[in-house]
Formats: sequence, C-alpha cells, structure tokens
Amino acid sequence: MLEPGAVGGVQVDVGDGIPGLDQARVVAEALKTYGMMLADNGSAWYLSGAPDERWDDDALRDLRRVTGADFEAVDVSSLMVDPDSGRTR
Repeated sequence: MLEPGAVGGVQVDVGDGIPGLDQARVVAEALKTYGMMLADNGSAWYLSGAPDERWDDDALRDLRRVTGADFEAVDVSSLMVDPDSGRTR
C-alpha cells in the first residue's frame, strides 16, 4: 500500500479474466506489459488520458471493470537516478 502522496509502479494482471473489454483490451494489455506509474493522492483509483477521436469513449469505459485488485506492485527503484531527485533512467 502506498502512503498518501507516494508514487509507485504497478502492472495489471488481467489475462483473460475480464472478458468483453474489446477496444479497452488494448489498454489493459499495455498495462499488463508496460505497467503504469501510480500516484496516491488519497482518492479512489481511476485511469485518465487525453481525448482522441480514434478511440471509442464508450468502449474505454469498460476499463472501469479493472479494479485495484487486478494490479500488483512492481519494484521501480532501479529507475531512480538519485533519491533526492525526481529524475529517472
């Protein structure tokens, strides 16, 4: 569990366990492969992104079915350049 204000890395483990994601599956698979940075500001988890006319917003709403329980923490400490800096490798 991240402390409020903390940032960490997580990967989603959806496999085939969330059927019917269709277009959102592309995003779910990218989260599974590449992970994402998570910033805990105290609110409930949610995904956000930039609008793009090539994506079907209604289909992307299926990502709401991916919950915090579908994620696992990953160690991103190897990306840190200096503990007193926000820089990464």
